[in-house]
Amino acid sequence: MSTKVVDNSTMSAECALAQRPSYTDLHRQCRQTEDVPLPHSDGILLVRRCTCAHHAYNRKPANAHSGQQPRAV
Repeated sequence: MSTKVVDNSTMSAECALAQRPSYTDLHRQCRQTEDVPLPHSDGILLVRRCTCAHHAYNRKPANAHSGQQPRAV
């Protein structure tokens, strides 16, 4: 009886709530898809982008472990 523990401290509020069974459709409402830098700063972030695995930018490519380069189509 182990429960899967998900660290939602770096997720948007929508994606953190979407981890609950009856709220899974909230992933579509997440707007925290880019890092927001602090104005006039050098690398300091005001808001980090959401780290939820449901976002395309957080998914690993299918050939990431094969060591092959993606082919141009």
